[in-house]
This record gives sequence, structure tokens and C-alpha cells, in this order.
Amino acid sequence: MLSIETMKWRLQRRVGEDLPLLKWAGAMRVIGADDQTIDLLVGGRRVAFTWDRVRSTWERLLADQELSVTELGGQEDAVAMVSLLAEMQADVVVADSTAGVLRLRDVHGKPVHQPVAPTV
Repeated sequence: MLSIETMKWRLQRRVGEDLPLLKWAGAMRVIGADDQTIDLLVGGRRVAFTWDRVRSTWERLLADQELSVTELGGQEDAVAMVSLLAEMQADVVVADSTAGVLRLRDVHGKPVHQPVAPTV
């Protein structure tokens, strides 16, 4: 599992690169990354996240054991966030790219909230 600091460092070196999308066809492009934010281009729209938002969404996934594009609203920002976490945390999550769902590989205990994503 990568720390947020490691994610920042890696993505600062990947500006201009494309990352695969979950649920939507195509890829998103890393257009900027610094110590405060990450900027992505998804479906022709710019999506910007603070690292605090990335951290809190990651913590939500850890607590609930899954995260879906649908539960985050289904728009570009939801696709970008789930896709970003899938790419950066690939060693600890299983991604269902069709449904746009991430699930932890190894779960311990019960999730904080009941799963809402479709099971495959």
C-alpha cells in the first residue's frame, strides 16, 4: 500500500502520462501534480483534487472495503478518483473496470457501511 506522499512523488513524475479509466472507455491524463493538488483531464474536462480529498477517499475505501464510481456520483470526478486509486494502489485492491468498483484484496473484520456496489 502506497502512502499519499509516495503517490504525490510518483504522480509529479508522470505529468503528461495517461492512466486507464474504470467504468468509462479511454484514459485520463495527469496534467499537473504538486504538494497540494493533482489535476487530471477526464473526458475533456479538468478534474482537480486536493491530496486531503484523495486521502479521505482512500480512508473511506479502507473502512468500507469497497468504493464505486456510482457511490461517488458517477461523473468525471468520481471516475477519476476511483481510477486514480486503482492505478496507485493496484497491489492492495481488485478493480472491476466494467462496474467501476474497487475492493480490498485482503479484508479483516466487517465494513463500516454495507456494500452498495454490484457483485460480479
